[in-house]
Amino acid sequence: MVGMGTIKIQITFDKVSPESAEDGDFSDHGFYGEGGWYFSIADEAFEERCNKVGRDQALKDMTPEPDEFESVDEAVEFLSNYGPFEASCYPLCDNGHCWVTQADGDTDYSTGEVTRLSFHLDGVTPEIHREILTAVL
Repeated sequence: MVGMGTIKIQITFDKVSPESAEDGDFSDHGFYGEGGWYFSIADEAFEERCNKVGRDQALKDMTPEPDEFESVDEAVEFLSNYGPFEASCYPLCDNGHCWVTQADGDTDYSTGEVTRLSFHLDGVTPEIHREILTAVL
């Protein structure tokens, strides 16, 4: 597709422990970066950073660079390695605010904590957004 531009995919994570599940909440959440790094936005270090520079700047500081792809096929291939997925909304919306989350997370059997990754598309038209999400769902 000529002139499509770069497809950007930002990855976030959520963790649910048995204790947080009882409260219907996450035990941790934030951004997932290159090399498998978790950048929590729910811990004391993040709160301290918010107090120093404000929440918007702290989020900007903690957000890793998104993965970038030059074609729909490359983006779909990348995402397919992490599936199966469930969509954040049905039917898929055209406003670019839908994302996909792993249907089955990774379980740490020593703690019972489950970690799931979510994938957020940016820099794409509504048509490309729908095409990618439809291909991986």
